[in-house]
Amino acid sequence: MSEETTQAPVGPKKRLSKSTAIGVMVAGGLMIVIPWFFVPSEQESSLQIVKTVVGAVGFCVLCVGAYYRP
Repeated sequence: MSEETTQAPVGPKKRLSKSTAIGVMVAGGLMIVIPWFFVPSEQESSLQIVKTVVGAVGFCVLCVGAYYRP
């Protein structure tokens, strides 16, 4: 006797629309790029730490947009 099993689809149950996912990924990319190229700061300053945190948050936003894309 053969037993058939159905597998649930892999990934999130909710998905963003294509344009929303692209917008989220672009916003994340801009959060990574803009502080590093357009905001000058010296090493080991508090502004450098803020730029690093904003870049890390931007990377997370970019990953969320990629995860929830259609």
